[in-house]
Amino acid sequence: MMKNLLDLQHDKYGLKSIFHAVIGVVILIVGSILASLPVDLFYGITKLEVSALVIIIRPVLEIVILSLLVYLYISRVLKLPLQEFRICKPQNIIIWIICSFVLPLIVSAFFIFLTPGNFSSSNYEASRNIMIVLRAIFSSCLAAGITEELVFRGLIMHVLEIRWGKAVAVVIPSVLFGMLHILNMDSPKIADILILVIAGTAVGIMFSLIAIQSNSIWASAMVHGIWNFIIIGGILEISAESSSAIFSYQLTSESRLLNGGAFGIEASLPAIIGYGLVITLALLMMRRNDKKRTDSIFTSVD
Repeated sequence: MMKNLLDLQHDKYGLKSIFHAVIGVVILIVGSILASLPVDLFYGITKLEVSALVIIIRPVLEIVILSLLVYLYISRVLKLPLQEFRICKPQNIIIWIICSFVLPLIVSAFFIFLTPGNFSSSNYEASRNIMIVLRAIFSSCLAAGITEELVFRGLIMHVLEIRWGKAVAVVIPSVLFGMLHILNMDSPKIADILILVIAGTAVGIMFSLIAIQSNSIWASAMVHGIWNFIIIGGILEISAESSSAIFSYQLTSESRLLNGGAFGIEASLPAIIGYGLVITLALLMMRRNDKKRTDSIFTSVD
């Protein structure tokens, strides 16, 4: 265990750390593929219609498979304890539970009450509404929140932290996190990509600092998951484009700063300001904890 840690710390050019970080991204992709294969194969053979059961099974499989891959890589390849990767019980969980709801609700309220747009509701059948809600819970919230945080704030952040320290470990995975979301955009323009990278990096830094402050990726996974559930879950969609959500608020503003461009309100200025406020909260809490730790050291010495 100590040998593996020293190997990463004294890796002259950081190539081993970069390799492990790349493997983290590969694990994320492979986990998603392995979870989809049996489900897609079954429905491809049987020709059955997609049911609510599939919407639950696929994300649950993704969580289980990716969690197992991360566990095996950390314990068998890196041979380090999970606690070092902040895969453990969180601290200050009440604060982050509150924050996980307050952030997306305030951002949503800003758009609905303070920006011009048109509110509408769908006329879907109850069965379709149930499918949308289940997808929001199991896919957008649980699967995305848990798997992405295990990889980015768990595996990748810590291998970079061992070699280069917290600052690099927070920023680099956050930039990568933002850039990977470019794949979710349809025919983006340069301005859209730039806005997304800025917003994606900001939200990545926010999740990273929550994980560091709480000493657990489960706190950042919770904030991440609930943000996804409320903002992109398909129950209420706030966007400049037409929507297939249960409820929609279509923005009439053409400003990319306000509507987030091709990626949507997650990349908007109001959302980025929200990320900044949570980042500030996390930094203040970390500073307070450091001060308490310093004070306790001096007290014990006296």
